[in-house]
Amino acid sequence: MLKKLFVTAAAAAAMSVPLAGVAWADVSVSIGGNTVLDDGGPSTAQSLGLNLAIASNNSQAQAAAIGFGNLAIATNNSQAWAGGLGVGNTAIADNNSNATAGPGFGNTAIARDGSTAVSGNGSYNFVSATNNSSARGMSGNFNTVTTSDIGSTADITGNANSVSVRCGGSVAFSADGQRVVTSGPCAG
Repeated sequence: MLKKLFVTAAAAAAMSVPLAGVAWADVSVSIGGNTVLDDGGPSTAQSLGLNLAIASNNSQAQAAAIGFGNLAIATNNSQAWAGGLGVGNTAIADNNSNATAGPGFGNTAIARDGSTAVSGNGSYNFVSATNNSSARGMSGNFNTVTTSDIGSTADITGNANSVSVRCGGSVAFSADGQRVVTSGPCAG
């Protein structure tokens, strides 16, 4: 686990080295409660314990927990938070998005392109939101929740659910073992 954290930190540091004639974003990296890279730009990364936070291009990332192996990555005007009481939570936010993973164990939240993804209060939930959508998988275990396309929403609690929402569709429920695929009217 530590090797993975240090490799990721090294990769982030390498990304911050500007190439001749190429514009680059500000970068902040924190591992184990220590800021190991901060170029003075507006991005901030904070970590506590054996956790890793990486932020770039006017973003904020926080990996803080009573636990270890939590990872928060925020890029392009985004916010990512991973942690709480737990281990191995991952939050990734890109392009004006918000991602929150934890508390719990092994939760993943990925938000891209103006979206919000929240995964936690349980273990091994995977939540993904893209293209101005919103996805929440909370208070349960082993859920997979995916939203895509403008206005799509999902708010799921329970265990072992698989939900996919697209084209502006919406679903909200609290149940166990459900598989739901729904869609609003897709253009084109």
